Amino acid sequence: MPDQIRHHSLELRELSVAPTVRPLRPGYRVARWDDPTSLAPACRERLHHTLRDLAARAFGADHSGYWHARMASGFFDQISSLALILGPDGVPVGWGGYHRRRFAARHALYLDAAGVVPAHRRSGLSAALMTHFLNREVLAHPLSSTYVVLRTRHPAVYAGWRKGLGPARVFPRQDRPVPGLVQRIAADAAEWLGDGPGLDPESLLVRDAYRMFDGEIYGVAPRSGDPVLDARFAREVGPKDAVLVVARMGALPLARFALGRALTSRPRPAHATRGRTAPGRPTRDDFAVRATPTGAGAGGLIPGGRF
Repeated sequence: MPDQIRHHSLELRELSVAPTVRPLRPGYRVARWDDPTSLAPACRERLHHTLRDLAARAFGADHSGYWHARMASGFFDQISSLALILGPDGVPVGWGGYHRRRFAARHALYLDAAGVVPAHRRSGLSAALMTHFLNREVLAHPLSSTYVVLRTRHPAVYAGWRKGLGPARVFPRQDRPVPGLVQRIAADAAEWLGDGPGLDPESLLVRDAYRMFDGEIYGVAPRSGDPVLDARFAREVGPKDAVLVVARMGALPLARFALGRALTSRPRPAHATRGRTAPGRPTRDDFAVRATPTGAGAGGLIPGGRF
């Protein structure tokens, strides 16, 4: 094991561009590249293999064809920031990234595919990585809204953003129509992704969004723990469809989001939860930490990878 640890640590240092490494969660760090385009071809290939292998473990399915297509269409030249989550031994256990964009003339982030391997889930790593990204980007524009856009067919991802930010800031909503501005943001994002014709602007459902996958996207059918929401996703979102989620962020909502994460991730005494929840069912606090967003990831697609 020590040889393996040294190998992975040296691999990061030996890349043509060293990442910025910061603490993420107790025992975990984030290694972030803010200019992935400067990575040399050989280093891109090494990172490609790392991302492909992490995705296979995180999703429980073979996504090698998807990642090969993304590399061929210029993944490292298009993504704005790319990050690996490093475990306590320095070995990558997750990844994520985002694209800095303007949709409908508004500052926006499109969250790229992300995930955490099963052995390191339930530690708040995906939520911590998203908070890390949002802190950098939202606080760069503290007086205006930043719209976070992601594409997912996982109900826990959608539920997690609603719980983290509040339902009034996350679209689509079941209780009211999608506002015109959000529809325009979604339309621009779908066009950029190559999904324009498949977008229903009233529901933000994207038909055939995951057409690039030959097999299953998830090895196990995705669930949120909310029977009503899970049933709706199962009924309305087809095997290759996705929901285009649009969340309105700002400095104040981000502070509330971070505070909520801090409170829900604090260890609680055993007597605080004893006897309150049926075995196998997550508590509200556990659900919020696990699903904001879930380790299963967003599964995004960059432009140029049209199939």
